[in-house]
Amino acid sequence: MAMLNKAKLQRRTAGTDTLIGEGTLWEGSCSSEADIRIEGEVIGDLRTSGEVVIGEKGVVRSEITAKDVTIAGRMEGTVKADGIVRITATGRLIGTVQAPSLIIEKGAVFQGTSQMADSQEDRIFPCAVV
Repeated sequence: MAMLNKAKLQRRTAGTDTLIGEGTLWEGSCSSEADIRIEGEVIGDLRTSGEVVIGEKGVVRSEITAKDVTIAGRMEGTVKADGIVRITATGRLIGTVQAPSLIIEKGAVFQGTSQMADSQEDRIFPCAVV
């Protein structure tokens, strides 16, 4: 078994993924240790020690706090990540990002600000629609 698959398998056994499916509206707060995938609509705060993925049909209006965040749908609010925030070519983020790493793919839309923590100081980089 490849190292990547083994690591993924070990992580998966630590908790079950949470899916908010297409056609579902979730209002309120959610706290989890597992990964969260959103294909429906979420209005409220999400906190997880895992990854949050907003699918192409997903819509989120809230604050997300997670290890990593991938945005392929629409996000309005604040994203706080310990690792990577990725906005895919189909993704749209209106708001604020706080993360050590921000990846914006060609075709993605990001309108707001990003704040990257540096070992020496915090730096703030204003961003506009790409």
